[in-house]
Amino acid sequence: MLMRRQKCWWAGVLLIFAAQALAAGGSRIANGELAITLVSERVALVPGGSQRLGLLIEHQPHWHTYWQNAGDSGIPTKLRWNLPDGIAAGQIQWPHPQRFDLAGIINFGYGDRILLPVPLEVSAALSAPSVPLTVTVDWLVCKEECIPGRAELNLSLPVAAEAAADTEWAADFAAADARIPVAADWRANVRIDGELAQVEVELPADFPADAPVDLYPVEVEVLSNATPADRAVHAGVLHWPAARSDYLQDVPETLDLVVVSGEPPNSRAWQLRAQVLDLTAAPTAGVAALPAADTGSPAPGMSIATALLFALLGGAILNLMPCVFPVLTLKALALRGDVSHLRHGLLYAAGSVLAFLALAAALLALRAAGESLGWGFQLQSPWLIGALVYLFFAMGLSLSGVFTFGERLMGVGQSLTEGEGDRAAFFTGVLAAVVASPCTAPFMGAAMGFALTQSAAVALLIFGMLGFGLALPFLLLCLIPGLAERLPRPGAWMDRLKQILAFPLYLSAVWLLWVYGEQLGPLAMAQLAVGAVILAFALWLLGWPAPLRPLRAVAAVLSLLAVGYALHAGASQDPAPAQQTAGEHEPWSEARLAQLRGSGKPVLVNMTAAWCITCLANERVALSTEAVRGRMQELGMAYLKGDWTRRDDSITRYLAQYGRTGVPLYVLYPADGGAPRVLPQLLTPELVLAEFDAVAAPL
Repeated sequence: MLMRRQKCWWAGVLLIFAAQALAAGGSRIANGELAITLVSERVALVPGGSQRLGLLIEHQPHWHTYWQNAGDSGIPTKLRWNLPDGIAAGQIQWPHPQRFDLAGIINFGYGDRILLPVPLEVSAALSAPSVPLTVTVDWLVCKEECIPGRAELNLSLPVAAEAAADTEWAADFAAADARIPVAADWRANVRIDGELAQVEVELPADFPADAPVDLYPVEVEVLSNATPADRAVHAGVLHWPAARSDYLQDVPETLDLVVVSGEPPNSRAWQLRAQVLDLTAAPTAGVAALPAADTGSPAPGMSIATALLFALLGGAILNLMPCVFPVLTLKALALRGDVSHLRHGLLYAAGSVLAFLALAAALLALRAAGESLGWGFQLQSPWLIGALVYLFFAMGLSLSGVFTFGERLMGVGQSLTEGEGDRAAFFTGVLAAVVASPCTAPFMGAAMGFALTQSAAVALLIFGMLGFGLALPFLLLCLIPGLAERLPRPGAWMDRLKQILAFPLYLSAVWLLWVYGEQLGPLAMAQLAVGAVILAFALWLLGWPAPLRPLRAVAAVLSLLAVGYALHAGASQDPAPAQQTAGEHEPWSEARLAQLRGSGKPVLVNMTAAWCITCLANERVALSTEAVRGRMQELGMAYLKGDWTRRDDSITRYLAQYGRTGVPLYVLYPADGGAPRVLPQLLTPELVLAEFDAVAAPL
């Protein structure tokens, strides 16, 4: 509500200022922030003709006033005319504005010297020798602080049969005319889907190809006012990915846009009307889409069958995650000699599929409610991270032989996945889905990006296929008895293997503990670690002999209460401040990406998260190698890294621009401003170097 509060506050201030005396009459008013002069395009008024007055605003350095859409805050300059009969003033002919960014508050307005033309219609019956013209001007001028002002300006012009141009102001009118948008009938649309918006404008063949392009919505509170990092002109279409305004309630049918090419004094501007498509509320049938940018995202023509195949393959690859593999191995070995393995396989698959469907349904519901979320949102919750740390640690202790769960309440969470029964098979599938889903395996990105552009039924079908793909290897062992028969026979060696497989679970717990610290800071991580020690103590108490059972129960309850306190104390803390990276990469931001692209440098964007194992592996195997880093230095390439460990709506919007719902995402921007290139989700040094070479040469 920042913008509305600011506008209401300034409106109140203006009412207070209205009580003070207006500035003394005259055609000019000046103070320490600006000077305003009422001027005429011609030296006299001509009866029966049309001509213009102008409000000339000369700003002191670093001060600015506002356009008709002021942006995130501010108030446009307003005129109230007091004119004699026979003369009528029109609306301000607004020159195109420029952007002002103050600590993330984006405003549209003017600095330096600007003239706001106002057309006049003069009656043919006007016969007075001279005519007084009076206007009351309300303005808001800002630098770090903002100062409202009001003045009454007067100008007396003679009436004549002919009138020459006033040479004193001719240059100012010419400069304003160069910035006034020209009406255009270009085809354009605005797609609004939840919190996201995509503006597409089909540009004419003679549109300046090399000049920078900017876009301003005329109506307020429809689109966000920030400049998107990935705006681009591709195949004659301007793609402007934006966000829906936080204050938009009723989506309009059309939106007036001003497209600007170049910078003043050599800029050109056009105003056009775009059709607005509310994808959140209605399908887009019957609306012709403009050509999509070549961003490497799934092609609009991807079929549901292809998306299902990609989901199946991506889900199967998730079995290689280290937090899934140990338990899955034990479940597979437990099949040896078990006549019920077909039922176990089906239950495991059911648990995996239902878990994926539940996660997808939650994601779709929250996005429909206006939340900006992506796949992996569950591991952006410190509560869930902390619970998984304890679960993996307890499972590791069990595999190490420290304790064996019975049917006590404190063992419910881990015992659901222990053993060889039906319940264990089902909840092992659930657990595998929860811990394996955050990372985007190969093929998954395209499938999920496609899914979230479809109906809820199709989206759930694709996400269910991801769960089926995750369950497929275990299900095949259960369906094909010959595969299970080839597994080693049970024996004493299995106890040793269980102890060995405990260590990947300990490592998974340590990894999640680090993620927890990345989200909430070192103190929260230490509290969670203390809780893990207390949990180990409580589990150890389970092995006490029967005569000490009452004392054992009391100690166990107290220990679990201490664990709960540690988990709550950490998860209730404020998020840890984002760490400023040093060395060869910088923190990603839309503004920084736009700045680097504007400077002509090639840019590599790496969207990652601490809980994404694929991301960490790619950095270690490819992006951090000497060959890749050396080539980046040779090319003068900027490297931006976006951290999605904690929820970040700007990163979610950026992922959505490329048809992705999760990390990793690697985008390479050529130095010449060409179309960005999306790299695969699994990287090798050779692949990355080849992509670097492709953007080093002219495209």
